[in-house]
Amino acid sequence: MAKLSVFYSEHPEDFHPVPDKLNISFGPGNIAWHKNFLYIPLEAPFRPKAAEDYADDSIGVSIHFEDLTKHPERPNQFGIDIHSVVRRLEKLKYQEGLHFEYSDIEQFIIQMADIEEIMQMDVKPFYEWR
Repeated sequence: MAKLSVFYSEHPEDFHPVPDKLNISFGPGNIAWHKNFLYIPLEAPFRPKAAEDYADDSIGVSIHFEDLTKHPERPNQFGIDIHSVVRRLEKLKYQEGLHFEYSDIEQFIIQMADIEEIMQMDVKPFYEWR
């Protein structure tokens, strides 16, 4: 099962923690690349982490706004278009000469602002410090 964490950064004006990125950690070989969509429920609480807690020893993929969708029947879930992510990664492999195995990718990283926009809601109550 995937683990959700929210990474915070400091607001430049008042230095309060501001939610920045959602990290979805699957572990090695656990992402279902064969599916069309992967749906993620927004359920509190998330594990809050500071930017310096980010583990850079595992391979992650940034999920872009255009990869996201809202679940058609479940209002508290958003989806990731896996085929869109794979197309982008294949393009990078070809154009940039990147070498990786899909089974090595362990996490997805998503901007919280993109989730708020796709969900058309304020998701702050889901990840406030508790």
